[in-house]
Amino acid sequence: MIGRIGGSVPSVIVALGLAAACSRPAAEPTLYLTTTCAGPDTRLTLHAAPHLKINARAAPALELGDGTVLRFRTGLRTADSAYYTEPPSAVLAGRHPRVHGTIRASVCRDDEQVCRVVRAEI
Repeated sequence: MIGRIGGSVPSVIVALGLAAACSRPAAEPTLYLTTTCAGPDTRLTLHAAPHLKINARAAPALELGDGTVLRFRTGLRTADSAYYTEPPSAVLAGRHPRVHGTIRASVCRDDEQVCRVVRAEI
């Protein structure tokens, strides 16, 4: 779903599935992306479901239709720099009411030591 940009209301929510080995229901969102105004630009923030951690050693990325790749690198990390302790973000130049592309992120369940790569078209 894509909404308007502005405030703290989520604008883009993307449900990304984990590998079939996960015991969580497929309908449960694993990651979602929000957009907010950042001056003349658009800030994209990647959020994980409560049971997941975003791997900071493999920075999440959004590949736009024109081939531009945005890396989500801004965000506090754990002491060992392995995971984000707050949602990572990236800034996209200009205001964008719609964001389309391929998002890739490495996520780990809280109860597992192995991360999985999640990929989805938005």
